[in-house]
Amino acid sequence: MPKTDGALTKERILQVAEKLFSQNGFDGTSVDKIAKETGINKGSIYYHFKDKNDIIESLFQNIIQDVEEHLNIANREKMADGQLKLEDKIKAEIDYLHCKKSMLSILLMEAMKGGASSDHLFKCAEVIIANEHTNRDNHQDEKKLTKEEQDSIFVYEFFTGIIPLLSFITLKDKWSTYFNIDEDKLTDYFMEAFKKTHLK
Repeated sequence: MPKTDGALTKERILQVAEKLFSQNGFDGTSVDKIAKETGINKGSIYYHFKDKNDIIESLFQNIIQDVEEHLNIANREKMADGQLKLEDKIKAEIDYLHCKKSMLSILLMEAMKGGASSDHLFKCAEVIIANEHTNRDNHQDEKKLTKEEQDSIFVYEFFTGIIPLLSFITLKDKWSTYFNIDEDKLTDYFMEAFKKTHLK
């Protein structure tokens, strides 16, 4: 079904807000700035969203939903095509997440500040880690993990897997420019380091 004018307006507000939040931070972006950039009056913005917090909450809900859908599609494709090499799978995830770079930078910035919005990074991580381990459990006979074992796995996956990946994706362009290194070569170096740390 084609989108209604209201749905298109809401989508435009979210697109501009994402861009401005990633450039200026959440606190550095006002509803006035969003209205000016979109060319939509503030009244229309408040028709679709209660306030600026509601806008960022919608963005975070969208990325969590997008990640869930992507993982479901990736799992179906993997089942159809057979097992991909782990390194190829990770490179594919880097390519996918690179398209979400601005939202990932917002997730990281908000997590550093604390407050209600900081939880979304952990919620997104939960989706990714739960998917990975559910998928792994479907292919091998494992005993039920204790709470302590689950906590240990989550810490390992988050701090040695997800955070390095997100840091690499959000900082890759700047690193490449600052150190004058080709982005493809940089990705190769990152994968070498990632294999020695997380994958080992």
